[in-house]
Amino acid sequence: MMITHRLRAALQDAAPWICLAATLGVTSYLHFGGDDRGPIVGFEQPVLQALAPTEIARVASIHVGLNDEVAPGQIVATLDTSAIDAEIAVARAEAAQIEAEARAEQSLLAGKLDLTVEELQRDLAQQREEQLQASAETKVLGDEVARVKQLVEDRLAVVDDLSKLTVQQAGAAALAAEKPRTLGLLSRQLQVAKQRRQEAERQPPAAAAKLEADLLVARRNVEVLEQRRAGYALRAMSGGRVAGIDKQVGDVAAPGEPVVRVVSPRGTVVACVPERSALGLAEGDAARLWVRGQRGEPLPGKIAALGPLVAELPMRCWTSPRQPMWGREVTIALDYPVDVPAGQAFDVVFKPGHAALSAAPSPAAPPSPAAAVRALAMRVPPALSQRSRFEPSGLLVRPAEGRYLIISDDTGHDGKDDEGAPWLFAMSATGAVDPEPVVVQGVDELVDVEGIAAGDAGEIYLLSSQSYDKKGRRKPGRTALLRLRSDGQGFRVDGEVHLAEMLDASAERAAALGLPRGTRELDIEGIAFHQGSLYLGLKAPLDAQGNAMIWRIASPGALFPERRPATGNAGKGKGSEPPVDPKLLEDAGLSLWARARVDVDLAGRPTPGGISDLLFLPDGSLAIASTPSTADGDAGALFRVDGPQPGALAPRLVQRFPGLKPEGIAPSLSAGKLMVVFDAGSSAPSFQELSWDR
Repeated sequence: MMITHRLRAALQDAAPWICLAATLGVTSYLHFGGDDRGPIVGFEQPVLQALAPTEIARVASIHVGLNDEVAPGQIVATLDTSAIDAEIAVARAEAAQIEAEARAEQSLLAGKLDLTVEELQRDLAQQREEQLQASAETKVLGDEVARVKQLVEDRLAVVDDLSKLTVQQAGAAALAAEKPRTLGLLSRQLQVAKQRRQEAERQPPAAAAKLEADLLVARRNVEVLEQRRAGYALRAMSGGRVAGIDKQVGDVAAPGEPVVRVVSPRGTVVACVPERSALGLAEGDAARLWVRGQRGEPLPGKIAALGPLVAELPMRCWTSPRQPMWGREVTIALDYPVDVPAGQAFDVVFKPGHAALSAAPSPAAPPSPAAAVRALAMRVPPALSQRSRFEPSGLLVRPAEGRYLIISDDTGHDGKDDEGAPWLFAMSATGAVDPEPVVVQGVDELVDVEGIAAGDAGEIYLLSSQSYDKKGRRKPGRTALLRLRSDGQGFRVDGEVHLAEMLDASAERAAALGLPRGTRELDIEGIAFHQGSLYLGLKAPLDAQGNAMIWRIASPGALFPERRPATGNAGKGKGSEPPVDPKLLEDAGLSLWARARVDVDLAGRPTPGGISDLLFLPDGSLAIASTPSTADGDAGALFRVDGPQPGALAPRLVQRFPGLKPEGIAPSLSAGKLMVVFDAGSSAPSFQELSWDR
């Protein structure tokens, strides 16, 4: 009994300590999630963009709302441009005035020189006429002198008559002898005058040169003002979400004062490693991360950088708000992007000396890019695969036929007789590709065809890329723009032009289209037909601000002035080549219509994007598919422009396609949706239907 009493007393004394230990254990379990999470805390490291004007201005419009996703280069707010518009108008008027003065000065000088030449030509003609008259008069007087002299000898005339005629003859002979010298002098003066006129046309005189210099200064002033005006549209520097709207419409923003704030994830996590745990860590060591407050498998990553100093860590890392912590900041690169709020906290465990966890299979591995965007593989029959390569580069819907027409970068097989065969391909609404290609007659081969569009009179346009191949060559087939007509089960060519050659023959027009260095960098992949005009979307080059460019052909029919028999010029060059006539571009009204920023995310980094396809929808909106303009890698995005107008467009991001290249877009056979096809090279191509009511 004594032992039992003592044991009970001991348990009563130890009970508070046992409860404390149990409480701490339960707390630790709850804090670390019941798994092997450690005490190290990390935070997703965001980038905060404060979009502000460079000069004082009033906010004219806000194009985004809180938490909206924005794309790189997307316009988020615009400022009132009325004041700078007035400055631009004045500067343009001054430039126009100087240009008019220069034209007037040049015209006046040209008029004076023309008048001098005309006067000299008139004097020269008059002198030649007088020379002929003097020569004729000398001859006539010579005959008369001989006749009168005979009469004097026969005593039928007096000597005075002979003397008068002799004097007249001498005067006429002297005049005729002098005329050649006068004519020579006038000829030399006329030659000098013509040379002065030619020199004036080639190189204007000092007064005109000064006006030209003044005009250049005025034009540069206009360009500077227009660049300032471009700054009145506040654009997101990189993709992200709107974290704050600090100004409203009508508010005045000072230089540097934020109007909209955008937060962008870096894809990295900064971990606060206590100094006792920092020893032994090295770049490349594996890390496992758990989103704080969530259970499940860890996210794999690796150490990308180690902080150089042991310093006081941010207060958010402290275990107690009264007890500062010291350690090193370690940057962790996640193996794949994670959709979490900017600044999200993570629990972190390191594996010093271990390779990155992504090297081994992990149940937390992200879904494939195709699954992430719900893309479905096309069903390509083996018979077609054996007959031809199939790499979708454009798409056209055929509602009356219940199918899509697809173009391919390459057809046939490389190095075989069927390489570049003039074929299109048909696909059903469910992604089944026909085993038999659709034949295009009247052309020997199709080379690097990137765009397809239907006109309003039943015609179909096929556009090659206009680009050089990897070996630096560009045969005619790569520069073709073809017009097709239905012909039985297939199509035939009834019009053909070569855009790049015509632009090469007109450097001035090429420069006006945004190609100051010619067509060497040119790559066109997008084509669309809208309200009687063709629109071409450039993949490259981009303009100086990184915008993709869109050209407009106002009258496509003017490019094909007459129907010619098929010549096969778009392929191997058989038959007579179509004329390279730059005037066709002028007749067709080819112009630079608009610019748009359509960047993509490549391996988690914003990358300049070019246009891979264009499409005007029945609701009046413009769909733009984009892929990396010049960078290597598979990535893409889809943008929407509501009410597109000439000039600077403001595309709104609809969806990104990580790891996929959207090459063709068309209205879906399903109402209210958009069909997108993806080129996967030698792998199976895929497609996806998207709702366009966004």
